[in-house]
Amino acid sequence: MKEYYVKKIQHPQEGELYQFLELDAQTGEEQAINPFETGMLQLYAEKEPAPEIFSITSKRGADATGFYRDAKFVVQRGSKFAASTSPKCPQKYIKLRENLVLDKLLVPFEHQFLLMEDTEFASPMMAMGAVIGGWVRGSHDWKET
Repeated sequence: MKEYYVKKIQHPQEGELYQFLELDAQTGEEQAINPFETGMLQLYAEKEPAPEIFSITSKRGADATGFYRDAKFVVQRGSKFAASTSPKCPQKYIKLRENLVLDKLLVPFEHQFLLMEDTEFASPMMAMGAVIGGWVRGSHDWKET
């Protein structure tokens, strides 16, 4: 039986990073893994009819998916947030991103931030601002997948 877990490490150049590991319970061996290839991070568990999924990407590295739940918008676990914010990013989005990091829901992964749990936002616009780390306007929007 294999078990998956996340370990915080200090990298000499990159600073604080998170390493995704697989533990073989029989041998006690640890092995670094890609959380997307192993199924450790599944985008949506099939328990009820699947909602309509929307996606968004940005030049700074955002690559996220989400769906509507009642009047809220849920960004799915495993979504990648842009690692940086634009100079014109509104404070409310910066604060929202900081709170997600402090709550350990958003962790550094490669050159992005990785969302560790499905996270509900008050609106798709709030979710978009947090994901892309920038000003939300015009045709830059969640797209049907």
